[in-house]
Amino acid sequence: MPRIHLIEDDLDQRELRGMLLENSGHSIVDSQASPDLVLMDLRIPTLADGLAMIRSIKGERPAPKLVVLSGAAQELRGTPEEALVDAILEKPCPTGKLLRTIAGVMTMLCALLSMVGMGNAQTPDIKRHAPILYQRADTIGTQSDIPLLLYCEWDANESSLTYTVIFSNEDGGTSTRALMARWGRTTDIEYVYKVWLNADGSATRREIQGPNHQDVAYTGPFEGDRPLLVPVTRNNMVAGVTTKAGQRYDFEPMLVDLRDHSREYVMDLKPETWKIMREELKREEKLRPFGTVRGEDISDPLNYAYMEFKSTQRDGGRIAIGMQLRGMERPMYMSHLGDVRLTVERSGWMRVAVELPPNTKLFSVTQIGVGCYGKGSCLLEKIAFVELSGQRGQVALTHPVEIKAGEQWFFTLK
Repeated sequence: MPRIHLIEDDLDQRELRGMLLENSGHSIVDSQASPDLVLMDLRIPTLADGLAMIRSIKGERPAPKLVVLSGAAQELRGTPEEALVDAILEKPCPTGKLLRTIAGVMTMLCALLSMVGMGNAQTPDIKRHAPILYQRADTIGTQSDIPLLLYCEWDANESSLTYTVIFSNEDGGTSTRALMARWGRTTDIEYVYKVWLNADGSATRREIQGPNHQDVAYTGPFEGDRPLLVPVTRNNMVAGVTTKAGQRYDFEPMLVDLRDHSREYVMDLKPETWKIMREELKREEKLRPFGTVRGEDISDPLNYAYMEFKSTQRDGGRIAIGMQLRGMERPMYMSHLGDVRLTVERSGWMRVAVELPPNTKLFSVTQIGVGCYGKGSCLLEKIAFVELSGQRGQVALTHPVEIKAGEQWFFTLK
C-alpha cells in the first residue's frame, strides 16, 4: 500500500480522511517521509497557495503522485498546474471512488517501474516524443471536442510508444447513441501518434492516424522530437500542422498499462473527464428524457450502469449485456436497445453501458445477462466490475464462458 501525505487545512476533514485511508491499509505520513502519493485540497487556504503547493510537490525529486480533492476543483482547469496533477476529484467524493482513484494512480507508477526493470533498464522518455496538439479548425471559439488528456503506452518488444488523446466529444463518425452502447462513454478516444525508438531513444519510424483511420508515415513538422498535430476530421483524425491557429495543447503524457483494462479506465484515473463529458452533452442538448427515443440522443449518463469485461468474439459473434431490476416484470434493459448494430463485434477489454431508470441503485440489479448475437460465439473471459451511481459490484467468474449466438449467460453480483 502506498504511503500517503494529506494536505488539508480543515483539521476535522483531515482526521476523518486519514482514518478512512488507514482503515483501508494505507499509511499516513508527513512530507519528510518521502510519500508515494500526496492527497491535497486546492484552497489551502487560497487557490494561489494550492497552485504553489502543486508546483512545489512536483518539483521534488523523485516527485510523488498527486491527487487533488476539492470542492473547487473546477478552478484548476485550464491552469498550467492542471497538467502536473495525476487525478482530480470533486468533493463530496465517495470513499470507494477515492480509493479506486488512488489505486489507479499507483498502478501507473507500478507500470513504469516494471517497464524500467526497477532501475535495470533505461526509462523511455515519453515526454520527448509526446505530440503537441492544436485545436481543430471548426471548434475554434467553442468548447466542443476539447482534448482532455494524452496517454502513452510503451511496447518493449517493438520499442514503440503509442500516444492517444481523449477528446470531450465526437462530432462526426460514431453517433452519440452508439458510443454509449458500444463503448460506455461519449468522449472520443483516438490514437494519434506512434514512434519506434532506437537504442539511444531517438526515433527510427513515426506514424499518425490520418483520415479514414489510415496509418500514415509522419515526416513533420516537429518541435524538437515532438510532432505538431491538428485534428482534421470531425472524428479527430490528425495531420501535421500547417497553421498554428486556435488553442495549443501541450499535455504531460500519462504512462498507462492497458493489458488488463479498457481504454475507458484512463478516464477513471482522471475522474473529471466524466464530468466534462456530461457537461458537453448538456450544453449541446444531446440528452433526452429517460426511456424516450430522440434521434441519436442519449439519457443522462448518470442513468447508466457500466460493465467492464474481456471477451473474444468468434466467427461473427457480437456481444451485448442486459440488466434486470428488482420488482420489475418487464424484460431486461439491454445495452444495444434492441438494435443489433449497437452490439459489439471487437474483442479484448471493453466497457458498455445500459440505460436504467433515474436514481436506480446497484442493489436493485438482481440479474445481469450477457448475450451473443449474429453468428459464431462470444467467449466471456473476465469481468472486472459493474458500476452504477459510483458504486461497483464484482462478479465471481471462475472460468471463461462460451456463449453461442442466440444464447445468453446470466449471473448475479456479489
